[in-house]
Amino acid sequence: MGDAPGSRPPGEGHVVRFPGATPGRPVDIGRLYDEHGAYLCRVVQRLTGSREASEDIVQEVFLLAYHRRQELEDRQGIRTWLYRVAVNHVRHRRRSFSRYQGMKDRFQQHPDQERRPDGPDAEAERAEQGREVAACVSKLSDKLREVFVLYELEELEGNEISEILEIPINTVWSRLRLARAAFREEWARRARIGGAS
Repeated sequence: MGDAPGSRPPGEGHVVRFPGATPGRPVDIGRLYDEHGAYLCRVVQRLTGSREASEDIVQEVFLLAYHRRQELEDRQGIRTWLYRVAVNHVRHRRRSFSRYQGMKDRFQQHPDQERRPDGPDAEAERAEQGREVAACVSKLSDKLREVFVLYELEELEGNEISEILEIPINTVWSRLRLARAAFREEWARRARIGGAS
């Protein structure tokens, strides 16, 4: 009996070998979380717009890694595997809810980011600009937002995004072009009405 498309749990079928893991000595999930947890949480928050949802999804990703720690082999890098599983969980969650959760608690400065000593005015200006960027990103379709966030905000390479999203590289570039145009249009619209600087 074959699986219907989309019937497998997110992350199923993706195989990776964690550094230092062998069949007799599985991966140290705590170390893996310490190395990638905060970064992955920030990416997922940018995709979902919700801190609570991002924390839940990241927990699910590391829970899956924990359950599969004995069977994981080398097929792609660890960060790519984590991203792919997280993106699949985001997509699954979107399909599961009849109404997409509102954008709240957006793009707050993550604890692992450095604070700049420019003073309160510069910090307030950066925070406002971050809110404006988040508002513009939230207007992008899910497919465009995924590529935009991974390329423009997380600075991943096109080939890595192609692998994470399981789409051809030309589709990455096409979606990025459309996302940039839509972002610029929304930024200009907000500037005209006084919302973006």
